[in-house]
Amino acid sequence: QRQMCIRDRIMRVIDFFLVLPSLLLAIVLSSVLERGVFTIVIAIGVTSWAGTARIVRAQTLSAESRLYIERAKVLGAGHWHIITSHLLPAVMPLVLANTTLTVGGAIIAESTLAFLGLGDTTQQSWGTILKNSMDVSAATSGYWWFILTPGLAIVAVVLAFTLVGRAIEAIANPTLRSR
Repeated sequence: QRQMCIRDRIMRVIDFFLVLPSLLLAIVLSSVLERGVFTIVIAIGVTSWAGTARIVRAQTLSAESRLYIERAKVLGAGHWHIITSHLLPAVMPLVLANTTLTVGGAIIAESTLAFLGLGDTTQQSWGTILKNSMDVSAATSGYWWFILTPGLAIVAVVLAFTLVGRAIEAIANPTLRSR
């Protein structure tokens, strides 16, 4: 009974972070805290963990209801053995694939925060380059490549991480291999 109450409270915290607009929360955190790389890491970390937690919980509950887990329990396997031998191998491919997809979102979030001027102004990033290009009116002055180059770099890297995530998921998940 007590365990269910703790799980429910943890899920309510996860739901709270899922409902909050992540970009808005990242902007608020970047505005309140001191500007720098550490602040951006905190803002992205606070806003991106809840989706992964929800996916891991769903996959764990799905794996936990399988017959081989029940057999292991009946044969006297301990919690640690079930977690390391059965649940982690079932959950880890999904975690790896989701992590590569989350990296793409983190790159876009960092670029957005830097473009809005909430990043570290002493460090160069694609968002800072875009902001500096827009500040000097590069697009209207005919220097369109100052905007196109970092924009395409962002798109290419995010696409690469997305494709790597899809490939890892296809390799690790046997049900996707048959399609």
